[in-house]
Amino acid sequence: MLSLGLAAATGAALSGCHSGGGTAGGKTVLEFPSWQAAEGTFALWWRELITEFERTHPDVQVDFYSLPFDSYVDQLTIRFAANDRPEIVHLPARNAAEFAGRGWLESLEDRLRSTDIPRTWTPLQEVMALDGENYGVLLLGYGYNLYYNQQLLESVGAGVPATAEEMIAAAEAITGDGIYGFGATTAPNPDNFTELAAFVVGSGAALSTDDGAFTADSDAAIAGLDLYRRALAQAPQGIQSQQRNELFLTGKIAMLLDGPFFLNELGSATDAVRPGLKAARAPFPQVPGGVSNSIHMPAGIDPRKAEAVWDFIALAGTPEWQRRYTELTANPAPRAGSITARAVAETPQLELFQQLADEAVSIFPGNQAHRERFGRVSDIVSAAATSLITTDESTASIAAHLQDELEQAMES
Repeated sequence: MLSLGLAAATGAALSGCHSGGGTAGGKTVLEFPSWQAAEGTFALWWRELITEFERTHPDVQVDFYSLPFDSYVDQLTIRFAANDRPEIVHLPARNAAEFAGRGWLESLEDRLRSTDIPRTWTPLQEVMALDGENYGVLLLGYGYNLYYNQQLLESVGAGVPATAEEMIAAAEAITGDGIYGFGATTAPNPDNFTELAAFVVGSGAALSTDDGAFTADSDAAIAGLDLYRRALAQAPQGIQSQQRNELFLTGKIAMLLDGPFFLNELGSATDAVRPGLKAARAPFPQVPGGVSNSIHMPAGIDPRKAEAVWDFIALAGTPEWQRRYTELTANPAPRAGSITARAVAETPQLELFQQLADEAVSIFPGNQAHRERFGRVSDIVSAAATSLITTDESTASIAAHLQDELEQAMES
């Protein structure tokens, strides 16, 4: 995690590269930092959307600029705590409840009632709710896919795994001579939470319940944790997600789990590897689902700016721009019916992605108190993941310790 001093210094350095909120050339400026400003197809969608918004709002300018994802939440947390808030708030959706719980986000409930978003959006929109009110609009909810190297599977006589046991068996057969059967984040990282939780939820279990109970030490959760541990035994150790991706794209890793957004990275694989890289349903009885990112309005901003921010959010949610989202990003937009024939023709996997998104069960906490303290929950689960990866302690013992740590975190 970035230190407060370094994060503040980084933010100050970056602040010189954009105009910030306020006015510029007689126009109202809406500051919009985002890690996606430098993320390929997502950046394309945002920039097209901003161009259209500024066309219809000639007195408004959107200052869209990039911040690195690894320190993004830290930097925004520091700014919000200092009451220095960007007008358009883009967040990793998993952190939205924390920001809303601190009173930093404006409720959009009344505004959303005037739209069809509540009845046309993915059910995963529920993660935007706090005390019965929505504090944002989810921009991407998804089910996990299995990405695999067909040539490596065929080299050991394996087909596309339909179960976790088949996946682990194939991974064990492949691992050796610098080739790994499975890929994951095996160094301490926030991604440890999502990867571990995908195995637990995919197995039909959960780390917690909606009523606030933790279930990390249940027999079902322990079975999911053990599957995760066995899969990671066939993965390169001590790597971050980007290293994992690079190894997969160069033919050194046979399989990994990720969301639909990883499909865009397959195009950067080496020529020899690219034709054999495929996507399939994650090999679990239940589709583990995630929430990627969401858009919000900060609490307490000038009413004139608030209206402009809402117009921007509403534009992003229109059928036209949701369809454009699927076409540009090759991800299933949250609005129902957003996958076009054109998008499917360009990206046939979209039909699978949409099906998985519709079936997905969220890997993130459903309980409000757990979501408001997700940062702490995530840190504790990530520490348990590290123990599963690096120690010989039994899975049941690690699960029992995880259970105790999670319960204590809610009591403190």
